[in-house]
Amino acid sequence: MSQPHLPILDAGPLDALRAALAGFTPDCVQAELGLGGQAAHARGDLLGVERALSGDDPLPTLIRLFLLGLPVPAHAARAALAPLRPEDAPALLEVGPDGVRARLEVRPYAAAHGDDSWCVVSDFGSDVRPGPLAADHVLGIGAASLTLAQATVRQPVQRALDLGTGCGVQALHLSGHAASVTATDVSERALRLAATTAALSGQHWELRGGSLLEPVAAEQFDLIVANPPFVVSPGCIGYDYRDSGLAGDGVSRTLVTALPDRLRPGGLAQLLANWVITADQPWDERIGGWLAGRGVDAWVWQREIAEPGEYVSMWLRDAGDQPGTARWRTQYSEWLDWFATHGVLAVGMGLVSMWRTDRADPVLVCEDVPHAVEQPAGAHLPGWIRRHRWLAEHDDRALLKARLRRADDLVRTRQELAGPDGWYPAASLLRQSHAMRWELQIDDAVAAVVAACTGEVQLGATVAVLAAALRTSDHEVSSALLPVIRDLIGRGFLEPPASGPDGRPR
Repeated sequence: MSQPHLPILDAGPLDALRAALAGFTPDCVQAELGLGGQAAHARGDLLGVERALSGDDPLPTLIRLFLLGLPVPAHAARAALAPLRPEDAPALLEVGPDGVRARLEVRPYAAAHGDDSWCVVSDFGSDVRPGPLAADHVLGIGAASLTLAQATVRQPVQRALDLGTGCGVQALHLSGHAASVTATDVSERALRLAATTAALSGQHWELRGGSLLEPVAAEQFDLIVANPPFVVSPGCIGYDYRDSGLAGDGVSRTLVTALPDRLRPGGLAQLLANWVITADQPWDERIGGWLAGRGVDAWVWQREIAEPGEYVSMWLRDAGDQPGTARWRTQYSEWLDWFATHGVLAVGMGLVSMWRTDRADPVLVCEDVPHAVEQPAGAHLPGWIRRHRWLAEHDDRALLKARLRRADDLVRTRQELAGPDGWYPAASLLRQSHAMRWELQIDDAVAAVVAACTGEVQLGATVAVLAAALRTSDHEVSSALLPVIRDLIGRGFLEPPASGPDGRPR
């Protein structure tokens, strides 16, 4: 049996800290900061946040201590932390001649406004403690972790796995809809901070140490989420949170190919991933090759693309390195030389969602999703997979018999350009006001068909009316129209007919 991964504080100080933090919630912090302090915090202006605080009452003291990393007077710290005595928590607090200083960030966090509050324990970032990060640095709540949390499908499951848990953010979310949560990490220090996060937040997870999928061997789960060390690099090991030791996009490939076997039938895996883009292979073909024969339906979003210099600079800054230093120049040059040698033109960054089906002809869609979608994004995935499975099960003859229904949030706009004789039509756009917020260019014929999809008339009848209006055959119209209709269904502009006891489309 593996050794338990214990919090950084013993039971007594941990209970005392939990009591001291009872009023240290996201809502209370926002109220304390006010609009100016909130705006400063959103833009990373820590001095602006500090200026928004006044007095040495417990709440502003806790903000200075655990969010801004500032030393606070001993009397203020003791009042804010009571019943915890700072000297009883040396792993968390440093008591010195200038007062009390936090060694770690303790951030109040909630899934949504007004929800129960958690406390997340991590290292301070380089914005608070300047300079290169330690090799075993444990990230706090950042853009990547929030992206994955928002993209995760929140449906009740029995067993959930948080692979590469770090400070435990994803496990906190999983605890709200999973009967049991297993969290793994290669870093013993990360596991201890995750154990502290769990204890302060009233959660109970099974924590396991080891690299990637080693800690779960041949076990299977209903839901797996992963924010792994996905950075594309020469394969060096510098930071636990960032570097896997596998060259290129090896860690993303390893997980995409291995996770399907760790899923129970019908289970879902979602992970953040980076992949190389070369002149020899389109990115979607590369990811599609990883997924081929894995028995999963998959939807892959490419959210961003970074050219090599931009990508390397981003990750060097993320680790606290400063441009112009000898350390920066060495790492920057070596990294870009490796990219050039291996033909890397750019790096794609995104999200991979995989549902285990064991079907011979699974659904596989890899597409660019660069625009803002309605959050939480995970709420849109069940509808997407339902529609695409319906499309896979219905050929064109069946599609023509279907009574499709247009989505309720569609907006059509027309663009016109000025010409020598006045205004003339340039484009007609159809967009979604909510959910995925796709926007497509359509012609008048497609617009008319979408308008006619009220759920009452078969698509074939609408095609016949359109063919008569265009003075052509039904076959010619359907041949041109049906691929467009399939795309509109897949993207949620049109819904398949309802069926089943609950009346929901499937």
